[in-house]
Order: sequence, then structure tokens, then C-alpha cells
Amino acid sequence: MTTATHTVRSARRLHGAALLAALVACATCTHGDITVVEPAAKGPGDTLALTIVPGEAGAELGWTAGIPGAEVIIAPSVKPNPDGPGDTATGPPIATLVTDSTGHARVPDLPSGWYYVEVRRWLTAAERARLAAGADLVGFATQQTVERGGGTLYVPGSHVHSLVVSEVSQQPEWDPANGCCYEYGGYLELANNADTTVYLDGLVLGLFGANTESSVFPGRCAREEPADNDPNGIWVFQQDSLPGTGHDYPLAPGAVAVIATDAIDHRANSPTYGLDLSHANFEMAGFADVDNPAVPNSIPMGWNDRGNGGGHGLIFDMGTAWGIVVALPVDTTSMPTRQYDPVGYGATMQRRIPADRILDAFLVFWPDLVNVWKEMCPHVVNSRFDSRPAALLWTYLPDGTWHALGGYSVQRSVAFVRPDGRKILQDTRSTEADFFVGLRTPFQLP
Repeated sequence: MTTATHTVRSARRLHGAALLAALVACATCTHGDITVVEPAAKGPGDTLALTIVPGEAGAELGWTAGIPGAEVIIAPSVKPNPDGPGDTATGPPIATLVTDSTGHARVPDLPSGWYYVEVRRWLTAAERARLAAGADLVGFATQQTVERGGGTLYVPGSHVHSLVVSEVSQQPEWDPANGCCYEYGGYLELANNADTTVYLDGLVLGLFGANTESSVFPGRCAREEPADNDPNGIWVFQQDSLPGTGHDYPLAPGAVAVIATDAIDHRANSPTYGLDLSHANFEMAGFADVDNPAVPNSIPMGWNDRGNGGGHGLIFDMGTAWGIVVALPVDTTSMPTRQYDPVGYGATMQRRIPADRILDAFLVFWPDLVNVWKEMCPHVVNSRFDSRPAALLWTYLPDGTWHALGGYSVQRSVAFVRPDGRKILQDTRSTEADFFVGLRTPFQLP
């Protein structure tokens, strides 16, 4: 991946091995307005000692103690809020290490406090050959915040996982000429991360939201916990499906498909940030938008009054905390239904997309929901679908204002590039670990 795509989170996510190596290469280096200084020695007992353990397949790979040869990046941090974001680096890297043959990494002479740890280890061709036939494990990746001392980090596996969400752009586009805000220029991008062609026919797109505790309607977290932490599926408020009868819409390995809210050229409506999405693969159907006859429309699946999109169809956004689920075709008559929080919302209904149909789930939230208001409920979906949501909304922009939101999207990280140039995306089933904020790149991987 390129360093440029990660400028938004350069103070928080520390990707870019070449940049990191340069930053850590000397004891005191000045890079623009950033100075990297090794911490003063605090004595032999002041050590961060980590054992990096694979979350799966250790026995098959012959790793009886830990992950050997993993890159471990250490940066200063703060004590994490248990419900908040986990990627809380507060400064540039302190050290870049490689684990030994037993998965150990050690940094001596550190001040007391909390440290951000980022781990990456991609499997070689020989290592992948040790896995069971058909296994799509490609490596291990995580970022966590730990306190100085000793500990064990269990690193989840990154899988190919076939069709995945690769990019989501749905922040309102602010333009001085037209005022705030233009909301119909967004899109959802899907990528085929596998080595075989997949078909988008009948694919289900659903929207779900994170629950928050309310002083007006207290007890919502407890009432909604059975649905929020349901291992049998994800409860959605709205859902559409893509057209096709089975093999009408193929997606080749490494290719992407863009699903626009409106498949038009948005530059006239949003001169500053508008994109030409008139050649999108699909567009969401709505009663108030201008239809592009050259682009196939989504198909309603019921309960979707198009209200959340102002008549422009499904907008991939539900406010301060929202998620997207992508699933294989499913019969709506077989989906369980429930009434959402009858104390606070009355007749609002949800359907559950079953676990065995879910291909990918994505969940982002506004950090102030946790850091300031402390209102977000402990679970949004069961960890089998997304082990950790990401605080990637409305924050960390280069110019420090919300006016530039429309120019950015949430994007999935590239794990590595194969010798043939094919990009393989990271997928650990954790939005927090797998995604970052960067300048929009529709129709291509970052």
C-alpha cells in the first residue's frame, strides 16, 4: 500500500514499513515538524515483553510457542477506553522489532504507561502449503494497546474471504457554493479478494446501527443485548438486493464493483467534492432520484421505504454509528423478524440475516460516542462477524475540520502485493484492524 493513502491516520495507524524504518533508524531525528526521541533509560525492570501468538493454525504451521518473524511496531499510547477505539498511538514509533523463533519481542528501558502495538506477519508460499487443502489464511495482523510489562497478544488470522467491502464513501459533501450538505454522492465498493470469479447476482446489502444508552429511554443496552450479540446473524433495519438471476454479473479475481447511491456525475451538484459515478456497476433505487438507465438498480426487499435516503435509495450511513452487512441471496420469508426497542421506537422492525449467508460486515462510529458521551452499548454485532468496530467517522482529517469529510472514505488495507501485481486485502474480521480513512479511490483498490 502507499503511504499517501494513510496520511489521515499517520499519528494513529503506523503502516508503511519504509517510512517506519526511516523514523526509527536513529536516536534523535527530525522529519518536518516531528521529532523522534528514544525514551530515557528507566532501569532494567522497565520492560515491555510480549509473546505474539497466532489466533489459529499454529500447530499446522509448526509454531508451538508463538509467531516467528513477525514485525512488531511499538508507539506511545494512553490507557484505552474499553468501549473505544483500540488504535490509539499518540506519537511516532519508538521501536520496530521482529519476533524471535518463539514469538517473543522485548523493548527495555521504557517509561511506565501504555503502548500501542501493531503486528504484521504474512505467510510465505511454503507456509501456506502446510495448511489444510482449501484454507485461505494468508497471515496475521492486529493492533492493540498494552501496558508496560509482560503479556501475550493473540493475533487473529487474515483470510482471503472471497467478496469483501473494500471502500465506503458516504460522508456529506460540503460545498461553499451550494451550502451544506450534499448527501447523494456516496458509494459502496466491493472487491473480489479470491482467486476465482464470484457472481454478484442477488447479493444482499443490509444496514444496521449501534445502540446507545439514552437518558430518555434508559435500559436500551440491556434490552437490545440479545440481538446485538446474536451469534446466529445480524439484525438489519433496511435491506436491498442486487439484480441478476445467477450468472449475470460476474466479478473477476482482484476486480471491484461500485454501488452508487445515485449513478450520475455529481460534480454539478457538488463542485468541490463531487465524483463522476455515472459508470458505477449498480445504483440504489429511490423514488426521488434521477435514474441512470445504463446502470442496473437495486431491488427492494421490503421494509425499506427509502426514507433514510431522502428518496434516493439506500444511503450507506445511519448517523453516528452504523454498519453494513453483505450477504449471499436469502429468502426474506425465512428471515426471523423482531420489533426493535419497543420502549423507545415503537413499530420499527428488524430482520436477521442468517450467519451462514453473511460474507462481510463493516462497522464504524463517531469516537465521541465513547470518549465524550460514553453512550455506545457494549456490543453491536457478535464478534464472529466483526470483533471490533472502528472509530473512523468525523475525525482525524488533515485540515482539522469537518468541511473536508466528503473528500474521504473508509478503506480496507492492502495486506500485500503479489508478484503479479495483484493486491490482497487484509481481512481479520475486525473493522478496527482492517480499515483506515483515506482520500477516495472508487473503481480501484488503494
